[in-house]
Amino acid sequence: MTSDFARNAGTGLRFARSAFLGSSLVFAGLAPTPAATATAADAPVDLRTAGTYAVLADGSVTNSGDTVVNGDLGVHPGTEVTGFPPGVVNGQVNAGNAAAERAQSDLTTAYEDAAGRPSSRTVGPQLDGQTLTPGVYRASADANLDGTLTLDAQGNAGAVFIIQVDSGLTTAQNSDVRVVNSPGPACNIFWTVGDSANLGTNTSFVGRIMAVNAVTLESAAKIEQGGALSRDGAVTLDTNAVDRSDCAAPAAPTRAPSPTSPTPAPTVSPTSPSPSPTTPRPTRTTPSPTSPTPSPTGTTPSPTTPSPTTPSPTGTTPSPTTPSPTTPEPDETEPETAAPGPDLTVPGAPGTEVPPEAAGTDNG
Repeated sequence: MTSDFARNAGTGLRFARSAFLGSSLVFAGLAPTPAATATAADAPVDLRTAGTYAVLADGSVTNSGDTVVNGDLGVHPGTEVTGFPPGVVNGQVNAGNAAAERAQSDLTTAYEDAAGRPSSRTVGPQLDGQTLTPGVYRASADANLDGTLTLDAQGNAGAVFIIQVDSGLTTAQNSDVRVVNSPGPACNIFWTVGDSANLGTNTSFVGRIMAVNAVTLESAAKIEQGGALSRDGAVTLDTNAVDRSDCAAPAAPTRAPSPTSPTPAPTVSPTSPSPSPTTPRPTRTTPSPTSPTPSPTGTTPSPTTPSPTTPSPTGTTPSPTTPSPTTPEPDETEPETAAPGPDLTVPGAPGTEVPPEAAGTDNG
């Protein structure tokens, strides 16, 4: 009994040491955790400038019918784009220019990133009837869809699906790729195709097709939240609808509301102060002229009072007349001085005062 107790105690001690050592490794970051592995594998694929394109080709883009492309359309190094109109492109058309060249370069980088990630599960060659959760999947040969493929986002709007097809991708008529349990647009669904991709008539497809060779959409086939992107081939369209992804990265929805919130703020601010100062200004201006109006009325009797003062300037008018006779008085004085002047000069130099008295004597 003593030996059994000792044996059990030793087993418990070894188990405790193992548990402690495992916990220490996890806390120290030396042991891999499932969450860290999933995060590295499920990061969205960054297409950079190629992310704005709904259709991108290497050689040419050819369309017939009323195709609608919601996003940019480009081709490089080729320059041929035909069938628009009648097709409509709600975006920019870049044919053989620097923008298309850059987009093709970014597409190649994105393809290599997505196709080179480690896969967690093998699928195919038949895809119909399956339900996939977020992750990286690989079809080692061709992948065919003749029915419905369901992608379950599990309530995560940023769920990432990467389907790596080593060879060609083909969908039959009326096939459907369906996304469920996604609270928002399924922005992060990527298909890497090692050869060509062909979507059958009336196929409803979701995600970005990044094919090495040609991409062909038969009549009425449509792509939602993605695009038809060919690295080394042509893209052929026929009365299709191709919609670029609404969000190129998980950060896009977060950035969208931030510019939206400041935009209404400045709009409301200037609007509220503008009417406020404008309303009081005309109101104040109206009373201000009203108050000065009685002021001139009071001023009107003031000039009436100085109107009797008008005669006082009239009295002042004769007063300048009085100095005018005064002016001749000095004039008379001047002639008197002038009169004796000549009289004294005539009698000569004998005496100045004697000649007037002598004049009196002569008269007597």
